[in-house]
Amino acid sequence: MQTMLRHTRGISTLSLLILLLASGIVGAVLSYLWTEGYYVNIRHRIPEGITTITITNVTFPLEDSAYFDVTVLNPSYSEADANITSIAIIATTDDLETIYNIPASSIEPLIPHPLSKGDAITFKCTRNWGEFAGQTIRVAVFLQNDSGATFPYKTGKVELEIVSVDLDTTVTVERFNVTIGNAAESLIPLNITEIMFDSTSIPSQNITLKDENATLPQQFQPGQSKTFLCNWNLWREGALDGSSHTITVKTLQGYSAIKTESLPPSVMLNITDIAFNASDTSGFNVTISNLPSSPHLVNINKVTITNGTQIFEDVKVIIVLPLGLMPGENATLQCLWDWGEFKGQEIKITVYTTQGFSIYEYKTFPDEE
Repeated sequence: MQTMLRHTRGISTLSLLILLLASGIVGAVLSYLWTEGYYVNIRHRIPEGITTITITNVTFPLEDSAYFDVTVLNPSYSEADANITSIAIIATTDDLETIYNIPASSIEPLIPHPLSKGDAITFKCTRNWGEFAGQTIRVAVFLQNDSGATFPYKTGKVELEIVSVDLDTTVTVERFNVTIGNAAESLIPLNITEIMFDSTSIPSQNITLKDENATLPQQFQPGQSKTFLCNWNLWREGALDGSSHTITVKTLQGYSAIKTESLPPSVMLNITDIAFNASDTSGFNVTISNLPSSPHLVNINKVTITNGTQIFEDVKVIIVLPLGLMPGENATLQCLWDWGEFKGQEIKITVYTTQGFSIYEYKTFPDEE
C-alpha cells in the first residue's frame, strides 16, 4: 500500500512538471503571435507608398528658452526614406490654432534633410519659445510629399511680469519707474539683463534699483519683484507724441515681458519776447507761454545764458520759483544778470521746467544806447 502511494505521488509530480513546461511553450507561442499580429496590423494600416515618421522626444530647456530640440525617427517598417522639409510649433489660443514655422536657417542640421528607414536624428531649433511657457503646444515635423508627425508637449511654467510702469509727465519726463516680477509659479529664478523703451535699449548705467545702489543684471527668485528707476528723457527721445509706446524687459534665460503705455503729447512752450534796456545792463525780461495745446501744467524753475561754450547758470529771477503755468497761460520773468561785457554779441537764453521741458531763443544784446 505504501509503495503504491509513493508511486502515485511520483506520477503527480511528473505530470505537474509536464503541464508547466507545456504552459510555457503555449504562452511563448501566443505572445509571439500577438506581437507579430500587432506589427502586421500596423503595416496593414499604413497606406502603401506613404513614408511614416514619428517624433520620439522633444526638449524645451527651462534655463534657455532660445531653442528647443526635436528627435525624429523613421521606423524600419516605413515605406521609404524620409525627406524632412520643415519644423513648426503649433499653439492654440481661444480655440484658434497658429502655426509658427521655424526658419530653415535656424535649424541644425540644415533642412531639407534626408532620413533613412530605421534612422533617427535630433534637430536643434533656434527659436525663442518663452511666450509659450506653461502651455501645452505641439511640435510638428513635415515631410516632402507626406504629412509628417506631431508631438504634444506641456512646457514648464516661467512667467516674467511687468507689474507696473510709473510714467507721469506732469512730474518728470526725465525718468520713469518699472516694477518687474518673477511669478510665484515660475519654476526657475530669472536674471534681468535689459530694459528697452520701444526698440531702444536703455544703457545699463541709466538703470538702478529704486532706493538701492545696484544696477543690472539682477536676479529674481520666483515670487520676487523689484522696482527699477530708468533715467530716460522721454521728451528728448521724441516719445511724447500722443501715441502708445512699449516697455520691454529681457532676461539672461531668454524670457521677456512687454507692457504698452499711452503717453500724452509734449508740452508746448514758447518764448514770445526778450526785452533789454540799452541803458541798464543789469538784467532783461523774458516772456514765456505754455501754449493752449499743451497737455498739462509746467513749473518754470530756471533760466540760463549760453555764450558759445560758456554757460551761465547764475541768472537770478525776481519771482518765487518754481512758477506754475497752466496751458494757455504766460508769464514775464524779470532776470538779473549783468550783460555789459557781452554788448553786440548773440547769446542763447534757455528757460527750464521741473518736469524736464525747456525752450530757448537766440538774442543779440544791444551794442550801444
